[in-house]
Amino acid sequence: MSAEKTLDEKSNRRRRRKQAEEPVDEVEMQDVEEELRGVTERKGRATPSRREQMEVEAQKETGNFITRPLHALGEYISGVRSEIAKVVWPTREEVLRLTWIVLGATIAAAIALGIIAFVFSELFVAGLRQPVIFVAITIAAVIILVVYLRRSNRTTSGY
Repeated sequence: MSAEKTLDEKSNRRRRRKQAEEPVDEVEMQDVEEELRGVTERKGRATPSRREQMEVEAQKETGNFITRPLHALGEYISGVRSEIAKVVWPTREEVLRLTWIVLGATIAAAIALGIIAFVFSELFVAGLRQPVIFVAITIAAVIILVVYLRRSNRTTSGY
């Protein structure tokens, strides 16, 4: 019963609030609506419709099988030129600095990979001379893998 009472009170409040508001005439209401919609002054000329724009685009595609590819190539080249004009090219100092960074990283990676390749090739040659070395390295790798997997399973839980 109390829920129905509160609903009645709310509807009564709404009615009182509506009655308390001042009536607004239609002209003022139209001005407010135009401001909210963002209506601007007229241009004084006809603006193109979407249908006219589609017709203009359709006319661009006309032509024979020789002129259409040439027209497309010309549009492509003009598009490339406009994009190249937008590019901000680096200064000479920036190019030199970035070149040295790339060369340094490349040389460091080459040295690291060379050392790794040398170590594994020496292990392979030693394993060919004495097969016991292959067996020992394989057993050591399996033990390290098992220990790693057991420790990683303990620390993580599925929940």
